[in-house]
Amino acid sequence: MNYKKSILYAALSLGLSITVTAQSPKFSLNGLGRSIIAKNNLGGNFTKENEGIQTRDVSGYNLFDLQSNLDLDSTFYAKAVFRTRSPFGTSFGSQTTFEFRQFKMGGKVGGLKYEFGDIRLELTPFTLFNSDVASTGYESEIFKGRRDIIEYENFNFGNTWLLQGASSQYSWNIGKASELGIYAFTTRTVSTNSLQTVPDRLLSGGRVQYAFSSNVKLGVNSVSLYDVVTNSSEFDYNNNVVTGDLKYKRALGSGEFSMNIEAGGSFYFYEYNDNVNDVDTSYKDLTMALDLAYKLKSGLKFGIDAKRVGAVFASPTAQTRRFNPLMAPSLFGKDRTSQVYYDQFINEDIYNSGIDINLMTYANIFNNINPYGAATPNRFVVGATFATDTSVSNYGANVRFDYGSEIIGEGGDAKRTFIVVTAGGVLHLSNLLNVDRLIDLNAGVRYENTSRSEGAIVDLTSMLVDFGASVEVAKKLDLQVGLKYFSAKGNEFITQRDGFNLVSGFQELDVDVNEVVFSGGIRIRFSKKQSFSLNYNNMQFSDNITSTESLNLGQLFFGYVGKF
Repeated sequence: MNYKKSILYAALSLGLSITVTAQSPKFSLNGLGRSIIAKNNLGGNFTKENEGIQTRDVSGYNLFDLQSNLDLDSTFYAKAVFRTRSPFGTSFGSQTTFEFRQFKMGGKVGGLKYEFGDIRLELTPFTLFNSDVASTGYESEIFKGRRDIIEYENFNFGNTWLLQGASSQYSWNIGKASELGIYAFTTRTVSTNSLQTVPDRLLSGGRVQYAFSSNVKLGVNSVSLYDVVTNSSEFDYNNNVVTGDLKYKRALGSGEFSMNIEAGGSFYFYEYNDNVNDVDTSYKDLTMALDLAYKLKSGLKFGIDAKRVGAVFASPTAQTRRFNPLMAPSLFGKDRTSQVYYDQFINEDIYNSGIDINLMTYANIFNNINPYGAATPNRFVVGATFATDTSVSNYGANVRFDYGSEIIGEGGDAKRTFIVVTAGGVLHLSNLLNVDRLIDLNAGVRYENTSRSEGAIVDLTSMLVDFGASVEVAKKLDLQVGLKYFSAKGNEFITQRDGFNLVSGFQELDVDVNEVVFSGGIRIRFSKKQSFSLNYNNMQFSDNITSTESLNLGQLFFGYVGKF
């Protein structure tokens, strides 16, 4: 272990030496530590039908992320995150791993801002966007705490993708209120193999925006995912997406009116260098979207929106899924190969952090209207929203209705239709009662129906219900409970695609499942950056078609998180 200690000492020594020798630099350290222990039990018909499988397990880990920050001046900064991770139960440093988890440099020269290394990228929902997993939006704090761990471990921050490359931006003031800005980036998503038969794959793009004023902005977005072909490369892939958007807002009556419009197209090209037996493939398609909203000074917001995404619209950086339903769950994953809904907020390993040029398989029961986010191909969707502003301190609520249909029927001339209703709210009782302690109640529901009444009949319904409460029973000591109910019933067809994202077949799906997850426990908030939680979680999954797949999971969870 001496060489591992030497790495850490060298990294710290380097930072300290820079602090001493550089001219007026600023050097600081911050980071995160986490300790998790989970005691798990597996039961139900699944264990009875599979004798000899593991039914008890104790797992967990300790990790520490140390981030060093170096600021020479406004022209240059560097940040590096060094991670130490040890599985629970090891001693004397055995099985402890050391790695640099993230590294970034950047700065500002004149009006030019630049970044190198691990950079976060985001443009629009149709060009470059990391879509979230479908939910009610109002899950309890006890579940949200578990999801925060997953998002941190998978570098999920908002709707950005974390990729390795370089970016820059520059803006010019034109007149009193107008401004022209340019943002550009390039990254590598795939590296060539030793024989160079697989070419390097780069992602490049950016945005040009002209702001006539703070109320009117016009932009052009471009994203290209392409191969750097060598003489030995077996293929050449190229996909370009270009859109234009208009953002407009103005005061109107006792509120503010806003309008967002985006439209553009995608251009897909795949060529074999030796196409004697292979056929080159290319296609293109269009997308367009309109979003209108009116926000009252009272905080109430009303909105309507519509989008049309072509059947072969291809935008990998907006369509790559964050959640992968095909990954084996880590909890008893050796024997339990298929996921349940519970895995989505306790399993760090079923999420995807890279860009995939192929449309990933998805589970119809969780989100069928927009499984690939707003850029889901072959969709026409209209929606309406009613919401309260987040600045309202006593409560928050949201109701949304979506109606969608296919543009081209998959599996026949008839088209599938989709109806989704999402609603929920949070009530801050402490504010209403004027007491100096945390008392929050939340509830939410998401209902989705997919149907087709002609040809290959489809009728699939799913529902997710959330309920939770957090009550501060003593100073900084919170009692937390959370309940989730998920059900799915009916029939559908799983679309199968070839390597070019074109529909190649269908697999029939018949499902009748329901799942209940209950969690309860305590949380101690030592400070704003340190907390400890102890809770018990129980999951009951019932498969009413294949009863041998029914199971239950129990988990006693200890967790500590500290930031500095």
